[in-house]
Amino acid sequence: MGDMVKVAIVGGGRTALPLFEDFLKRPFIEVIGIADRDASSPGAKLAIEKGIFFTEHADVLAAKASEIDVIIEVSGDPSVKPALKDAFQAQGNRHTIILQDVVARLFISIIQNSQELVESFHPNDHGIG
Repeated sequence: MGDMVKVAIVGGGRTALPLFEDFLKRPFIEVIGIADRDASSPGAKLAIEKGIFFTEHADVLAAKASEIDVIIEVSGDPSVKPALKDAFQAQGNRHTIILQDVVARLFISIIQNSQELVESFHPNDHGIG
């Protein structure tokens, strides 16, 4: 088997779910975990159903960062990305990449073969800041 990309997603709703579902189909992507404050979100339910690590706390994923290449942060909570960044700096983690809403939307648009960038459910998400 070739290289694997280990991914975690913070958020389990409308932006996260299409990515998560697509990632599960791809043999080169391993979903390490999902974090969402709402344990009844579609992403949380799917993670639990598939036996993938689930937590209601994004900082728990930060603690697993040595296992994660990419964290896709689409929770809509503006405090999450800076907290993840701070946790990574405290751990000396210069490996894990944090992707934001616009990148997630780009991926979804490609997955769906859309001719336009899909709608943002988090229009105020402008990166780490």
